[in-house]
Amino acid sequence: MKKIVLFFPIILAVSACGSLPELDSNIQSQGWIDHQVSINKVESWKIKGRAAVRDDSSSASFVLHWEQFNLNYELRLIASLGQGTYLLKGSEKKVTIQTPKNKIFTADTAEQLIQDKLGWDIHFAGLKYWLRGIPEPNVKYSQLLLDAQGRLSDMKQSGFTISILRYAKKKNVSLPEKVFIRKRDIQFRLVIQNWEI
Repeated sequence: MKKIVLFFPIILAVSACGSLPELDSNIQSQGWIDHQVSINKVESWKIKGRAAVRDDSSSASFVLHWEQFNLNYELRLIASLGQGTYLLKGSEKKVTIQTPKNKIFTADTAEQLIQDKLGWDIHFAGLKYWLRGIPEPNVKYSQLLLDAQGRLSDMKQSGFTISILRYAKKKNVSLPEKVFIRKRDIQFRLVIQNWEI
């Protein structure tokens, strides 16, 4: 009940915009609850997509293969123009990254490895939730906007603005196809071409 009350001001703000249709707050709030429940059941998945990262000093594009098995994950970042592949692996025990030159580095967190070896300030702990269209658990979020089906459209969390621009259905679950994540000094765009759940 507490969650539903929190969403009323957001829904009213969306409804107040003249270019958007009025939304039934009860239906939309229930849709958001149902969406989170269905997404939280997807604990293992595979995605393939194209991604681009841009910050104040550089930009990069790559093909992304992400395999998530409960708490374990493996990401392949295949850089454009034959620049090689980075392989990021994580488990409860350790996180490693293998560079295109086959050098392996270890750190306590994926964020640390991504920052050190790729130079990107990405909140990886939240990313695995955001790309599924839900907030990172137990972390405050704000400025939540929902679409007409009660799915995440925009929100702010951990200093980032997360926008889901397009969804697709997979086994009756709405999963993002186009994700835009940004904060002041970095932008991350992801177009997911295939989901396996």
